[in-house]
Amino acid sequence: MEKRISGLVGCLVAALVFANTWQGDFVYDDSRAIVSNEDLRPSSSWMDLWSHDFWGTPLDHAGSHQSWRPLCVLSFRLNYFWSGLSPKSYHLVNIVLHSLVTLCFTLLARPLIRRAWIRWIVSLAFAVHPIHCEAVASLVGRAELGAALHTLVALLAYRAHLKARGKRRRRTKETKTTTIIKEDDDDDDEEEEAEAEEEERRIGKKRRRFESLMESTTRAHRNPFENRQSLLSLFIRRVTICCCWSDPLKKIQYRVTSLTSLSSSSTSNNGQKPNRQQGGHHHQQLDDEDGDEFERNRWRNDKKKKKKKKLGDLQPQPQQQQHNGPTDGRKGCAGAYLWASLTAAGSAILWKETGMVAIPLCAVMELIQQFRVGYRPETPSNRQPSDRSNRHHVQENKKSSCSAFGSLALLGAVWAFQIGVRMYMLGGTTASLPWFAAADNPVSRDASLLTRTLTFLHLPAFNFGLLLWPAWLSFDWSMDAVPPISRLSDPRNLATFLFYAVLAVLAGKWLKTIQQQGGCLHKNQQLTATALSLLVLPFLPASNLFFYVGFVVAERVLYMPSIGFCLLLAAGLEKMTDLSKKHTTGKLVPLAVKMCCASTLILWSLRTFQRNGDWSNEEQLYRSGIPINPAKAYGNLAAILAREHRQTEAEHAYRQALAHRPNMAETHFNLALLLQSQGRHQEASSSYLQSIHYRPNLAAAYLNLGLLLSKQQGQYDQAVHWLSACSQLDGSGVRDPQAHRHSQIQALVSWGQLELARGHPETSIQLYKQALRRWPTSVQQFQLVYHSLAEAYQSTGNYLESERWFRTAVDQVQESRQQQHKKHHKRMATVSSRVQQQQQQPTRSDQVAAHLTYARFLAKNASRHDEAEQLFRQAQLMAPTDPAVYMFTGQFLLEASRPREAAESFVRAAHLAPADFEAVFNAATTLREVKELDRAEMFYRQAVQLRPHDVTVYRNLGALLHIKGQWREAEDNYQLALRLVPDDRITLTNLNRLHQLLAGRNKSQQSSSSNISNNSSPASASTQGPPTTTES
Repeated sequence: MEKRISGLVGCLVAALVFANTWQGDFVYDDSRAIVSNEDLRPSSSWMDLWSHDFWGTPLDHAGSHQSWRPLCVLSFRLNYFWSGLSPKSYHLVNIVLHSLVTLCFTLLARPLIRRAWIRWIVSLAFAVHPIHCEAVASLVGRAELGAALHTLVALLAYRAHLKARGKRRRRTKETKTTTIIKEDDDDDDEEEEAEAEEEERRIGKKRRRFESLMESTTRAHRNPFENRQSLLSLFIRRVTICCCWSDPLKKIQYRVTSLTSLSSSSTSNNGQKPNRQQGGHHHQQLDDEDGDEFERNRWRNDKKKKKKKKLGDLQPQPQQQQHNGPTDGRKGCAGAYLWASLTAAGSAILWKETGMVAIPLCAVMELIQQFRVGYRPETPSNRQPSDRSNRHHVQENKKSSCSAFGSLALLGAVWAFQIGVRMYMLGGTTASLPWFAAADNPVSRDASLLTRTLTFLHLPAFNFGLLLWPAWLSFDWSMDAVPPISRLSDPRNLATFLFYAVLAVLAGKWLKTIQQQGGCLHKNQQLTATALSLLVLPFLPASNLFFYVGFVVAERVLYMPSIGFCLLLAAGLEKMTDLSKKHTTGKLVPLAVKMCCASTLILWSLRTFQRNGDWSNEEQLYRSGIPINPAKAYGNLAAILAREHRQTEAEHAYRQALAHRPNMAETHFNLALLLQSQGRHQEASSSYLQSIHYRPNLAAAYLNLGLLLSKQQGQYDQAVHWLSACSQLDGSGVRDPQAHRHSQIQALVSWGQLELARGHPETSIQLYKQALRRWPTSVQQFQLVYHSLAEAYQSTGNYLESERWFRTAVDQVQESRQQQHKKHHKRMATVSSRVQQQQQQPTRSDQVAAHLTYARFLAKNASRHDEAEQLFRQAQLMAPTDPAVYMFTGQFLLEASRPREAAESFVRAAHLAPADFEAVFNAATTLREVKELDRAEMFYRQAVQLRPHDVTVYRNLGALLHIKGQWREAEDNYQLALRLVPDDRITLTNLNRLHQLLAGRNKSQQSSSSNISNNSSPASASTQGPPTTTES
């Protein structure tokens, strides 16, 4: 009952403490692992999960992180099917996984810990430990949770396997013993006869001598004063019998006692002392009847009773035998547990690389079990080593050892297979280990062996300090968050020395105690061994001692070692309680220990709850990391502030980050983007150059610098230089290969556009085809290349080739749409409507853009207006709420001399985008042309509100009011236009004519309307008619 309650309470407490992470967002690495990971999208294949790394990069790519975690990515993909990109469902799964890990930890610790209150303390300590915040609150920490869960399941299953195997061995032993006893009972009579004959032969010639000795001893006992040497003779004869007789003394004592009793009774009954002949004859008769034969019979009967009693104890009852089942069932049960353990261990490595420690932990459990239950029989002092029972125990011990060796061999083979598979996924050699930037782990790139040795030896002590007192936590410990130790005089070396010294002393005492106990492990020592294995083995891959990893310290990798830490805490509490009982301290020490543990749990819970709040959003997370890692925290914080258009704060944060660490290329690049958006092009160019200096393969910096220079006068050659350099960069070793290739293709397209603008269409066509051969990274980029090729061929006059590329763009989008429709119908039962909308929206936008561009190309040929109009109508059906579709359709209808239909298209666009000045102004102008003056006036007034400083709006509104006869208001709008542009010729002409109309007020309305200059309204209409917009 206590087992169930403690497990459920641990799960509940773990869920409650981390419940405030449910409202969190995608933070830090979550965006790259989930939001921008194409492996989560239904458009990608399920098989890509097994050939891509955790971030969606192919494992055989030079820039791959080599973090092969297919089950973790699969869980993200299932989350995406469930709720799309809603972070709540992702955080909910993390909370559930942590609760399950807490439950498994409680089940694992319960048999190892003797006292119930310590079990409660340890279970709650693991549930609320603040070091778990990154693993639970950060979604990429799910890999740690899954690996820990499957590792604990493997350990629980293997312990069940050991238990079932022990029961099977005991049952087999009992069955064999029962069979032996039954066979002995069947041949009992033959064995008794053989023993009697052997007894007679063994006595041999000594029998008569001992009988005479017994007779004389008895006679001396009856009358010790018969002669002078009777007492001495009695003593000598007794010593002689004891020394010479090989059988147990109880036979002699029985014989002496019986003879003495008989002599006493004869004397008392007859009142006469029997003579020597009678006494000798009677003794001879008693010896034949009640002597050796009687004792042998009694010995045999006692032996038979013992055998029957043992047989009765070992004989299984019918009900019990039926309940337990045969031995084969026990064997199958143990095999099932072993299979479950190996399966869970194999799944653990598919969650994260640290899962490979599951098999070694099972091997440690096997060794602990052998030292705990391993029977080493000692040879009794009164028996020979060849005794039957001793041989039986020796055989059982050999069978147990063989079974353990077999299990260890199987575990070793499975572990070797796991390592082989992992190395195969790495490419088969250790040379395929992932490449990390120097900023991620700067100590690994240090040239000094002393610095590397001292720093990496200090890291285990530093991590143990985080487990012991997690007061200083950070989202990132890279760069100089942990300063390297380069001198022996560094005071941190003292902490390192004390850490390893304490470990050595404790290990020495532990081994000495085990040696004194004959190599056997008591329960507290089993707990210590399990705790150390769970603390050390999962930490070794991340310790930088055997190979370098991409971080110095990472809190989430301490999730599994914290299991061993909590068990080590339990071992310390057990030892402390045992020592307090040996001293006369009463209940004071245990009470104080419980109070300290309760206070620590409360403090850890509060710290965890507060740390979860830091992980709720990126801004708060990065601000919390400023005291520990200011360079990285300021850089990431500035990116968040720039995204929220808080440019002054963002620039300050960028400057602070570069003040702490000037060689951060990404920070220089982000600062350049911020400066470029503010129009500070010279400073932006300098920042781009700095980012290229510190990271020569940053393709985005080359691209943006080239685009920036292309917009400046006289910088054409420099722009082409940087765009060409971007297209020729080596992509090996980059962090994001897809983004790198996207920048290179974009650089080729931009270079081609520059060549086309300078009148070199053939060169631009070659650049576009080169970009197409590199295989664009998205449908949008494919569309860009296709449209650029079509325009280049159109500029050369090759309209057939131009139409072919336009048509290719439309066909490519339609094919992509059909494929997504097929996948959509297959998963319709599981995908929510919001996810469908997210998946369909980008595809629909690409298809609409392709249709509009192709339609505009066909509209230039009057003979193909019908095809163009059909494409415009298809675009309206595909995107009925896209104002750009109606804008392009209205322009086409206006050019086709269909102004009324064009006006309705512009009005529709203005209703869909009321804040779009072009849509509103075009609607007003075309309505005025079709003589719908009231509606035109409404849209002109709306345009005035959108652009109150545009002279065109006031001029056209004044002309409209002039036509409607609202002369005073028309004059006011003319005056406003002249305030903006005092020498506007059209406005001055219309205003002069308006004044003439006001002077001749007696004239008719018809003449007044005819006096308005044809240049007034048509001039405004023609000058400010529907503008030609750019491509969608």
